[in-house]
Amino acid sequence: LFFSSCKKDGNSYYSYSTSIAATKDYVIGQQMMVLILNTYFKSISDSLLLATGRSNIDGAAVYIKDGNPDTLLIRYPVWGTDDGYGHWRSGDIKVCFDQVFLNSDVPNQFRFVNFTFDKDSLRVDSLLLKYMGKDGGNDLFSVYSDTIRQIFSDSSGVNKFWMNQSFLRFKDPSSIYYTLQDRFEIYGSFDGVSVGGINYHTETPVDPALLNYYDCSFLKQGPVTIAFGDTIHQGTIYFSEADTCANQYVVEIDGSPFPSPIFIRDW
Repeated sequence: LFFSSCKKDGNSYYSYSTSIAATKDYVIGQQMMVLILNTYFKSISDSLLLATGRSNIDGAAVYIKDGNPDTLLIRYPVWGTDDGYGHWRSGDIKVCFDQVFLNSDVPNQFRFVNFTFDKDSLRVDSLLLKYMGKDGGNDLFSVYSDTIRQIFSDSSGVNKFWMNQSFLRFKDPSSIYYTLQDRFEIYGSFDGVSVGGINYHTETPVDPALLNYYDCSFLKQGPVTIAFGDTIHQGTIYFSEADTCANQYVVEIDGSPFPSPIFIRDW
């Protein structure tokens, strides 16, 4: 009898589990930052805030404070509250801006003070948002960060990432203020180190970009390409179609699809 070994030579064997986990950490971080930025973008086009200097947006008390520089204060109660997207937030977000929100000369600086998202602590070294002007009649913003650390409350580890993305806002023409029909196209790079220690790099093209609508809690469209560490393997992430709103994404690695929910309530 002749017995053939099942062992493959060299690096031909590859376990998908670490890459699937790294993809999940990317999706968690990307989705979280988009929802946080939603609150900022709503604030700068909120009729009550612009008229009176205070409002309530996504469960937060929001204020404009005059100073040098001026500050947009997004304040959640210390015990936390639901943000309307199904997530739990507490703490402060302070955004320093120079006189007007749409200032193409000076970027807006974000500071997070005792801030938690679904009870995970968020530590942000630096997050800058700059207005880049009009692109085809729509407002273009650049979002850049140094290290952001999402420290999971269940002590499972730290999700660490960096953003270098563009947010192109398509304004609902029915109002100069924000409406649920406003949307963003999001493209650029998002890099990180997963909880399991896997380095990853993602790229989202301009066309088709990721889609974010205020009337949907989940990211849409893509695809997003993701490369894992030092391996030759890459994945392609697909979110739901533009005309749907689904708590779902699929990462395809070497032709094999791995579906997963974007968000599972476990806090």
